[in-house]
Amino acid sequence: MKKTGLQWLVCGLLVISSIMVQAQEGDQRPSMPGQIAFVGTDNNIYALGLEDYRQVQLTEDAGETRHYQWPTWSNDGRLAYFATFIEDGALLTSAYIARAGDEAGDLVYTGPEAFNYAYWSPADCDVAEACRDLAVLLSSASRGMFVELIRDSLDNPTTLTAGLGGPPFYYSWSPDGARMLWQRNNQRLDIYDASQDRVTETLDQTPGFILSPAWSPVDDRLLFGAAAGGNTTDLMVVGNGDAQRLATGFTGLVAYSWSPDGNHIAYREQTAQGFGSLIVVDAVTFKVTSRSPVTGVISFFWSPDSQRIAYLTLAATPDSFSARSASHMAAQAQQQPVGIAWSILDARTGDVQKYGSFIPTSEVVYLMQYFDQFAQSHRIWSPDSRHLLYSEQTRNGPVINLLDTSQLGSVPFTIAEGVIGIWSFE
Repeated sequence: MKKTGLQWLVCGLLVISSIMVQAQEGDQRPSMPGQIAFVGTDNNIYALGLEDYRQVQLTEDAGETRHYQWPTWSNDGRLAYFATFIEDGALLTSAYIARAGDEAGDLVYTGPEAFNYAYWSPADCDVAEACRDLAVLLSSASRGMFVELIRDSLDNPTTLTAGLGGPPFYYSWSPDGARMLWQRNNQRLDIYDASQDRVTETLDQTPGFILSPAWSPVDDRLLFGAAAGGNTTDLMVVGNGDAQRLATGFTGLVAYSWSPDGNHIAYREQTAQGFGSLIVVDAVTFKVTSRSPVTGVISFFWSPDSQRIAYLTLAATPDSFSARSASHMAAQAQQQPVGIAWSILDARTGDVQKYGSFIPTSEVVYLMQYFDQFAQSHRIWSPDSRHLLYSEQTRNGPVINLLDTSQLGSVPFTIAEGVIGIWSFE
């Protein structure tokens, strides 16, 4: 059968990726801050220290019917991870929490549900020091989607069902760790108080065409898309008794993200014609400060120092194949690999650095598809805002790479075999 242009592109990317991995194996690896937790090719969880690249295996019992997934760091160094498995013909999910990233976690929850997502509170509980809440999004045929709130403290962990709804069900923690902003069923926006275990406020606005809302990382401002006239969405900032429209009249899905310092907001629209440009605005004046020079921005992630944004586009030209939606891209990735590439936008100057192509693993495709939620809870930037962490599919299997964004023309180097990796906050 004759190869299509896309198939020739994919074959070329696979060969290049294999050569690059082999070339980097003997290179000196730089010492870097933090730890990386990753899912290996055997579906077990591993941790990697980046001072000496010492690898620790945290689980050993993964197999055909038991998979570990989505390591999730807290900003105080705790590590949660999750197992999905079949027992007596039923699907179960277990959650584990480790106080340090280089030790196996303790079992804190098991239930007859499917795992969807997890997100640590960014601050201690208001009832005690060393107490953190982990919000886990689960789903089942009988209950729909719901958030199980796991409270990890020096005493035995406790769990409670915080809320039901959806799909969809998206949420964002307040910076004090006491409340969450919920978006449920594309019908309502609620503020949930974790200490009182109840919804304390329902916002006046109705969600527009959005996925996750976003609580400011530094104060009580809320960022979300609200339904407007003519089936359009307005991007709004609500807080301090005021509701302001940042941008209006979106006809497609709007994705957005606060900078970690709360001073800027980045957003882009996705319509039936494809992904739009990445636009950065001042979070107070809403004046545009920079934007990507191209459309087709699939997903984007702020650096921890709030200076730059890493974004992904398709590696091929936009007309070479369809790029209409993240769900379509995910379906394509399951049928045939799709090349994508990193670019780095300087949020202050608008300068852009471009890097080489790679083929994402299915886990990276999932992260890309729901990036506006994952960008709040899972870090792919190094703590010093220099390196990017990602997984790619090579001819020899999936590997986890690091890319030094401080160097023009930097070539990624492989640190492990695995399908997804997440960097610790410190």
